[in-house]
Amino acid sequence: MRFPRLIIGLLGLSLLAAACAGGAKPAAVANTPSPTVSATPTPTVTPVAVTCPLTGVAPTAAQNVHRPALAVKIDNINPARPQAGVDHADVVFEEQVEGGLTRLLAVFQCDSVGRVGPVRSARTSDADMLALLHGSVFAYSGANPAALPPIRRHGDAVMISYDQYGNVFHRDGSRPAPHNVFSSTQLMLAAGVAHRHGLTAPKPLFTYAPTATGGTKATAVGMSWPQASASWHWNGKTWLRTQNGTADVLTGGNRVQAANVVVMSIKLGSTGLRDVLGNASPLDITVGSGKVWVFRDGTVITGTWHRAKISSPLQFVDAAGAPIALSPGRTWVELLPHQTLPKIS
Repeated sequence: MRFPRLIIGLLGLSLLAAACAGGAKPAAVANTPSPTVSATPTPTVTPVAVTCPLTGVAPTAAQNVHRPALAVKIDNINPARPQAGVDHADVVFEEQVEGGLTRLLAVFQCDSVGRVGPVRSARTSDADMLALLHGSVFAYSGANPAALPPIRRHGDAVMISYDQYGNVFHRDGSRPAPHNVFSSTQLMLAAGVAHRHGLTAPKPLFTYAPTATGGTKATAVGMSWPQASASWHWNGKTWLRTQNGTADVLTGGNRVQAANVVVMSIKLGSTGLRDVLGNASPLDITVGSGKVWVFRDGTVITGTWHRAKISSPLQFVDAAGAPIALSPGRTWVELLPHQTLPKIS
């Protein structure tokens, strides 16, 4: 029959068409370019210079920037001179005490010295200055018992006294008492750290810059208290100290010198205490504000010091309100009663 043959023929044509369709080439796919990946530049990290916190100077191989601060009360009257070790202190505060005399609070941090003294008695005024260090060792020889509670309350210091730690100190038989107590920074600091292992290095007390901003030329400054005087002279490189009219020379023959001399005009308060001669023991007030003169590099910058409360830092600002930067190096802070002004030339 012809009908089946027709069906078979049509089926063959369908299979042939399907085969031809299956052999067709697929449509070309457009090539998409790969995105360009830019290399991220490695940021340049500028290393932070390590400096001694209380001088702003890079430490020597023998110095330790991580060491706790040691504050030592040092005699400053004529029978106590020549003193020892003061030239190794990072910062020295000169304060008025009873009888119109002055006494020093010398702070050692990066540097060490084998002989320091004469070590003398503590004063109520020391509490507020010690608080600036936020944890230190305070070495002294004797004190009016009533002067110690403020130091214990907010001085935040380990107190090492000659009366309790006689093995830390020694007496120099060639000097008259009480101007003959001496020690070393190593012994005094070790005694304090043994009592408080968590002591750390202090934060910087001041702002430092290699060059002065503003200021006027000054080559000398003099200060006077009721029964004491001091002056500093710029020799072209550093400030040299004179005490009570004579060059301030230490036991080793070195003249006392400093990179910075800061004169703070302060108020005096009453502690209610008196010495054995009946002289009132004043309180040097370093909380609040007052006039300040910063001497560095043969210039003087006049401004204002501020300290809001005992736990606050001490700030020096110029007439425009900008921080006054000190020269990297050792600093003397002269606490001068506001009734008198420094003599500048």
